[in-house]
Amino acid sequence: MKFISCHILAALSILSFSEAFAPSSRPLISSRNVLTSISEAAVVSKTALQMSTTTKGNNNSSIQTALQKMRGVSISVELNPSSSLTNMELEILSQELRKAKANAIFIKDVSVLKEVGKEQELAKGNFPGPVPCVFMGEKDDYNLAVENGASSIVVSVKDLDAAIVDIAVDVIVAVDTLDNVKAALDMGYDYSFLLSAIDEELVNSILDVVPKSCTVIASLDAMQKDSAEIVQAKELATLKSVETNAKVSGILMNDACVGDSEDLKYTSFIVEGVSKKSSSTFAMTGLTGAANGHFGSEISGGNAKAKWRRMEK
Repeated sequence: MKFISCHILAALSILSFSEAFAPSSRPLISSRNVLTSISEAAVVSKTALQMSTTTKGNNNSSIQTALQKMRGVSISVELNPSSSLTNMELEILSQELRKAKANAIFIKDVSVLKEVGKEQELAKGNFPGPVPCVFMGEKDDYNLAVENGASSIVVSVKDLDAAIVDIAVDVIVAVDTLDNVKAALDMGYDYSFLLSAIDEELVNSILDVVPKSCTVIASLDAMQKDSAEIVQAKELATLKSVETNAKVSGILMNDACVGDSEDLKYTSFIVEGVSKKSSSTFAMTGLTGAANGHFGSEISGGNAKAKWRRMEK
C-alpha cells in the first residue's frame, strides 16, 4: 500500500503545482488526466502486490538457477541414508557432494536436512558455492524443513493450493501423469515439475503444455544394471517441445546416496557419465576402478557401465 500511496502523493503534487502556477486558460496538466493516471497506477500497484504475495518462484530463484543449464541437464542426487550418520559424517558428505558437482540435494528426513542445510549455508562465498537442499518428505514437516534450510519443497498436486500460500520457498510439484500437470496449470502454476515417470511419449506430452521457462526434472533410479540410467538421462536431455520449446532441465537420481562408501563415487560417476558426450575411458581423480567402487567397469560410446558393491548385496 505504501507503493500506491507514493504514486498518489506524487501525482497530487504535480496537480497542485500545475494549478497554482499555470495560466488559468491553459493548465499544464488537466485534473482529469492526473486522476486517470492515479487510478491506473493504483490498479497496477495492487496487481503487483497481489502477485508478489501469491506467486512462488521466479527466473532468478535459487532452484531454477541451480537446475537450469544453458547446455545439457543438471544432475541432482537424493540423500536418503539407510543407517544413522553422525552430524560430522553428514557435514562431510554435504561438502563432498558439492565438490562432486551435484546441482541440488533432495532429502526426505528433516534431521538430515538440518545438518546438510547448515553446512551448505557455511559454504557461501566459497568455491564451489552452496547447492540447494530440496525437501521431499512428509507434508507435516514442510514448515520445519524451511526453518532448517530447505531451498524448495516437493509437493503433490492435491497439496499445491495450500503450499503456494503457506510455504515461504519455491515449490516443485511431483507429477506422474499429464492430467497432474494440467491440474497444476489450471491453478495458475507453471514453475517446476518433478516427473516420476520417464516414458518418452509422456514426457513429450508434458513438455508440449508447459512454458519454456518451466523447470522440468525427471527422476531415475540409481545404479541400474549396465548403468542404464546414463543412457536414459542422455536421451531425456535431448527431448524438447516444438510447440513450447520447453525441455527437460534436470535429472534426479533416486537413492543415489544412502550413507555408504559409494555415495560420492557414484555421484561423480553419474555427473561425469551424463555430462560427457564421448570418452574412451572413465577417469575419476586418477584412481583405479576398484578403488573408486565401480569394479568391472567398461566404456562404450561414452556411456560408462559399472557394477556397484551396494547392488551386489
